[in-house]
Amino acid sequence: MSDFNSKHEKVAAKLRNEITGTEYEPGDQLPSEKRLCDYFKVSRVTVRHALQTLENERLIYRKQGLGAFVADTTLNSGLVQLTDFSEDMKKAGLKSSSGLISLDKVEPIKEVNEILQLRPDMKLIRIDRIRFANGNPVAFDITWLPPGYGQLLFDEDLTTQTIYDVLEDKYEIPIQGGSYRITAKNADDYIAKHLGIAPESAVLEIDRCSRTTGNKKVYFQKRYYNPSHVSYVLELSRNDNESMSSKDGLPLKEFSPSFAK
Repeated sequence: MSDFNSKHEKVAAKLRNEITGTEYEPGDQLPSEKRLCDYFKVSRVTVRHALQTLENERLIYRKQGLGAFVADTTLNSGLVQLTDFSEDMKKAGLKSSSGLISLDKVEPIKEVNEILQLRPDMKLIRIDRIRFANGNPVAFDITWLPPGYGQLLFDEDLTTQTIYDVLEDKYEIPIQGGSYRITAKNADDYIAKHLGIAPESAVLEIDRCSRTTGNKKVYFQKRYYNPSHVSYVLELSRNDNESMSSKDGLPLKEFSPSFAK
């Protein structure tokens, strides 16, 4: 485990224990980021990442300009968390690895530059990788990054590290959120070759865009899953608590990939 991950997880664990124990009541305010930095003797980036973890777990909520507050965990809240490939594999009890096909500076792509909110003439960094689970090729990724983030990856071993690993652990660039778009697609010759399937076979295409602080886009990625190895599990909860407004609808509790072993 990296030093950065270890630090922020230790901070999150300590705060989690206090929140779920008897230290705090729902609505109580947590100490300021500065006080938490002093108390844990860590950087502000580490504290913010720990708070983001707790917010993702719905244990706290934040008010702009005021700070972080303890959430009412008696409400039936859902948890949906952005994860990377290695985290998905670990959760599934599988060993992850990657095969790096290419890492290059490429010409602008109108659609990608717009998604990443870059100038139309700005070149991109493109990474093509095969993603393995227990040695089986289950996914193929094509990832585009702005040059500022992409140049940080050229000297890294992306067969054993993920992009999240490098940016968060080495450069303390937290990945705070992202969006998913899932569609069905027929694999072209290039994708099929690297997944070891026949051309025009059906694959699951996931377009995902991850962002860091300030809503800055870190990368846009197209991931192609072999559906014989993976499916997505969607779990909803129905909450009849009248204190919840109708706009809350059916909270999404879990949305995660399920891998065949």
